[in-house]
Formats: sequence, C-alpha cells, structure tokens
Amino acid sequence: MFEVPKIKSAKGKVKLKGDKSISHRTLIFSALSEKGERTKIFNLSSAKDVLSTSECLKKLGVKIHISEEYAEVEGKGLYLSQPESIIYAGNSGTTARIFSTILSAQKFPSVLDGDESLRKRPMKRVVEPLRTLGAKIWGKENGNKLPLVFEGAEKLKGGKSFRLDVPSAQVKTALLIANFWSNNIVKVKEPTLSRDHTERILPIFSVNVRCDSDGFIWCEGKPKSPKSIKIPGDISSASFLISLGIINKNSEVEIEDVLLNKTRTGFIEALKNMGAEIICEVEKEESGEPTGRIIAKTSKLKAKTFSGEIIPKMIDEIPILSCVAVFSEGIFSVKDAEELRVKETDRIKAIVENLKAIGIEVEEYKDGFAFEGLGEKAREKLKHEYYIKSFGDHRIAMSFFILGSSINGKVFIDDVSSISISYPEFFKDFEFLMEK
Repeated sequence: MFEVPKIKSAKGKVKLKGDKSISHRTLIFSALSEKGERTKIFNLSSAKDVLSTSECLKKLGVKIHISEEYAEVEGKGLYLSQPESIIYAGNSGTTARIFSTILSAQKFPSVLDGDESLRKRPMKRVVEPLRTLGAKIWGKENGNKLPLVFEGAEKLKGGKSFRLDVPSAQVKTALLIANFWSNNIVKVKEPTLSRDHTERILPIFSVNVRCDSDGFIWCEGKPKSPKSIKIPGDISSASFLISLGIINKNSEVEIEDVLLNKTRTGFIEALKNMGAEIICEVEKEESGEPTGRIIAKTSKLKAKTFSGEIIPKMIDEIPILSCVAVFSEGIFSVKDAEELRVKETDRIKAIVENLKAIGIEVEEYKDGFAFEGLGEKAREKLKHEYYIKSFGDHRIAMSFFILGSSINGKVFIDDVSSISISYPEFFKDFEFLMEK
C-alpha cells in the first residue's frame, strides 16, 4: 500500500519529456528509413511503453543508442532482421498494433506478445483489415488477442479502403503504413478524427499524406530520415499537473514546450468549459506539431456533461478529468466513451469503483458514468481513510494520486508501480510543484 502525500498548493514551471504517442512513431519511422540513415531524436519519452517499442526494434536488428542528450536510430529500411525470440510489446497497445503491420510485411515468421493487461486488449480491429490485405496472422480468439503469430507476407495487396467503426489512431496508423509494402493504395477513414500525429510526422520523413473527396486518407512514398527531430512535451502527462493547479488553493502551474495539438487538447477544452482558468499559447512548431505553454490557476468549477466528438480528443484524460470533477458543483457525466472499457483495464469500472470507495455516489452506464461533484468543499468533506485500486493501470493510479493529494483524508493506493509505463518523472514533478 502506498500512502499519497498531501499538497496544499501547487506552484512552479515544468518541462516534460517528449510526448509518448509521437515518440513511438518517431522511433518506428526512423528505423524504417533508408538503410544507413541516422536520425537524432531529441526529448524522446522515457516511458516504459516507448522503451518497449525501442526494444522491439532492436530485436529486429535496428541499431538504437539512447543517451541523456538524444536518441540515435540507424535506418534499416522496410525489411528488418529475423528475431531470435518473441517480439514483446510489454503494456503498449500502440507498439502491438503498429508492429502488427510491420511483422505482417516481413520476409520471415514472427511472434508478437505482451503483458497480462495487453493480452486482454482487442487486436481484431487491426488483424482483420490486415488479413484483407493478404497478411497471414494467427492468434488466440481467431487473432483477437495476443500472442499473435505472423507468417510474413513480404508484400501487402493494397487496393482497399477501410472505414473504421471506432476512431483509433493506432489502427489508422497501422493501415496507413501498410502502403509502405503495397503497390496499390490502402485508404482509411475514421467516424471522427482521432489524434493525427502520424499524418503530421510522415511528411517530415518525406512521406506524403493524401486525402480524397470522401475523407479517406492514404500515404505515398517510403520513409527517409530528417536527420534530427525534437519531440514536444507530453500533453497527457501535463494533464495531471494542470489538475493540481486547478483544484488546489493559491496555485499556479506553468508547463513549457508542451504539445498543443487540437486532437489531444480535449481535456483542456473540457476544463475551460467547466470554468477552469487555463491559458494556452502556441509558440512554435516541433516535429510538425503546435507547441507552446500552458498556465493553470486555482479555479471554481461547474460540472458538465461530455459526449460526442470531444471524447476521442481526451480519451486518455477521462480518469483525471473525473477526479477533477469531484471538486466541481453539479452533475458531471461522460457518455460515448465505451472505448474506455478496452484500455489497460476497464477504465469505466475502475473510475466508478474508486469514486465509490471515497464515498461518491456514481451511476454507471455501458459507455460512461455520472455523479454529483462536491464543489470547493471537497477537500474538507473527504476527511476519512480511503483505499484505491489502481487495477495495474498507470492513468488510474496517477488520477487518484492527484485526487488523494488534494483532500484531507488519508488515501492509500494498492500499487503505483504502473506509473512508469507513461510518466516516470511523475513523482519528481509532483514534489517540485509542492509548496516549499
């Protein structure tokens, strides 16, 4: 059991390690660049998920050197080396789904696996379209669950257009890059736009992204190294620090050089809608992404209902938004978020169960939940001893850590080790912002 420390106010400026989603893609496209080309990556994420991607590439013969200053990747081209053992994606769904395309198109057979949590996540959404493109894939539940076995097709058929049922940047990316190994175009369309990092970063690697009149996108060309690239700070990690600034008294938190891509700022949009005092300023562009600073100050919040197009733009931040909403007045609810049930854990269940554990009455739906916030008096009202389950999920652990640090009651979390999956610097940054 881990006892959450208390914070009275949060003050200071923080710079964050590179965005996790962009770091995955930068490593992969650097590795697939023309043989011998070297790419220096500045501010690469130190998250365990990103290290999983790095280790998978190394097993496939890619030379990667990571130092404090930068990471350097030597391009190996589209065809990698046969691994001597299983390709292990750890907890990373991004790694598993993007590598499903890469391994489908190699000249050798391979096996892809992950940890207990990743083995529960659905893979059919990427496996089925890849099979349509000629990939030969076997796995548990007819390829819906890891481990997956790939025969290696060398070439993919192409000439197909896919409409995704659920907006997913991971599946979109997996299908877009199928074009690297196909002589015919592979197109993809989402019901609503998910994060668009792949579309933004591919042109930096000399790959053009096209869109037709019906909204289907595809890419043309093979990756070439940009020589060097810098990754903006992680906006998902920033959400926890922003929350500290908003829900604690006499607080002001500034985050510098952070990603401000509109497909990822739904959390900030939602908070502003609830009355939060947040300033966002785009100052430059890095790796094709708008980058700038965020300032978050102590705010009085009114609860709102969130559904529809904003949900994909804040899907990872719904756990922390829910914890912030405890400090709001009125009924807070989330709808159209059934995708939360197939994340690292069933996040709807995890949020509901933990809110109930601190005495909040919550109504659970198939695609969301609703509860009444406690308002500005939440710190005083929540004064007992509470026990939180992380369910082995980094975002659940961090969200309820932030909540626990900002109330009078003692809060214990069963396990916080998962936090390193996405934000290894979390405890250091929290400590830095504590009022000295």
